[in-house]
Amino acid sequence: MDKELDSLSIDAFKEIGSIGMGNATTSLSRLIEKRVQLNMSDARLFEPSGIIDMIPESVTMTGIMVPLKGDLKGLVMLMFEFSNAVYLSNLLLQGFEHDDDPNLYESALLETGNIIAGSYLNSLSSFLGMELLHSVPDISIGNIKDILDKGMSKLGDKPAKILNIETMFVVYSSEKDVGAGTIYGDMFLLLDSDSLDKLQSSLMNMLG
Repeated sequence: MDKELDSLSIDAFKEIGSIGMGNATTSLSRLIEKRVQLNMSDARLFEPSGIIDMIPESVTMTGIMVPLKGDLKGLVMLMFEFSNAVYLSNLLLQGFEHDDDPNLYESALLETGNIIAGSYLNSLSSFLGMELLHSVPDISIGNIKDILDKGMSKLGDKPAKILNIETMFVVYSSEKDVGAGTIYGDMFLLLDSDSLDKLQSSLMNMLG
């Protein structure tokens, strides 16, 4: 896959992401019974070590890892700062008696991962004519290096490049847009070398 994404590829990934994120927004809004705005701000391709450079190791992160199967093999990884992950899980668990059970917090975040990753992959599948399946997600909490190492271990083959989809959630406390809370997150697509080449080729064919 090319070292850098050209402008057409970036625009294509952003268009695909916008449709997928729109579907995810609808599903999340229904779950938390609040208005949610979810934007994809950028798409970039870089070395795996670039993720570590983006986030200081002193920051505790939450990673939701969704295995990818079918025509592409790899992992979708959603990354949130720990405080943002707690805020999001609290929204998902509102109205439920959970007694601060950490298992329920994790289950809520895993469901979020299923929704966001599934919506993006469905959009990608539709645009590129690929069969993309996702399986049971996993969660990891710690510094960025530890989470990335865990994700890499699930792949078996260290990816040459990682696709980063920057996302931003805005959750509104009422329909009048009062008390909006912003949750920043990143979505990474980790693919083995063959899958990266296949993705690039399919994208080029789509763009003509």
